[in-house]
Amino acid sequence: MSYLNPFLKKAIPPFLESLRRYTRLETEGIENIPKRGSVIIVANHSGVWGWDAFILQNEIFQKASRIPRTMSHNFWHKNELLATILQKLAYIPQDFKKAVRVLKKNNLLLLFPEAEEGNFKPSTKMYQLQDFNPGFIALAALSKARIVPCCIIGAEETHINLGTIDWTEKYIGAKIPLPLNLIPFPAQWKIIFLKPLSLEKYAKQDFRQEKFLVEAAANIQMRIQRKINQELIQRKIFQFVMDG
Repeated sequence: MSYLNPFLKKAIPPFLESLRRYTRLETEGIENIPKRGSVIIVANHSGVWGWDAFILQNEIFQKASRIPRTMSHNFWHKNELLATILQKLAYIPQDFKKAVRVLKKNNLLLLFPEAEEGNFKPSTKMYQLQDFNPGFIALAALSKARIVPCCIIGAEETHINLGTIDWTEKYIGAKIPLPLNLIPFPAQWKIIFLKPLSLEKYAKQDFRQEKFLVEAAANIQMRIQRKINQELIQRKIFQFVMDG
């Protein structure tokens, strides 16, 4: 990981590799990530502690040979020391203008449009994707980036989450999850990269309409949900998820 300073360069890779082994990670469709140009990886968010971001970022770096800039909650960027570490790890805050600048330099941006609503949802809503924030559609339009939908299966099973403490958002700017287990269960993970999508066929005026942005984001959410459902059927846990 050449983008890390010497200390992090030594410490982070073994940690990420241990996570990879612990989750028995399987990856499919890595060839769908474009080798060059601006790209937005759009993934479902789950697992309470955000291991999905670490594991997905590492997988893209190792197998696609691209450095993913990862958009993370602004809460983690408030502390100066933590913000410096995150910057070294190529994480950026939820800043639309900054994200546009990243993409216009032909970089790859990883984001989770469900945000904490997906990451912190109770286990009773396991694998039920929450509404996607349509901001990434506008990002793709402004930067002419291709969008690669990504499915993460297994992260939902690592923690049993009861829900969130919501009143903390007023005081610290973030909700707090209520997982029953702090150590993640050893569920097998699978990451699937779907075929890249381009928005070039749409006119500029389309992206000025909120309805279009919402519908375009919902369409990509549906693609990811459909593929996840197919994988759950193969894992024979689809009925359990649907029954709640």
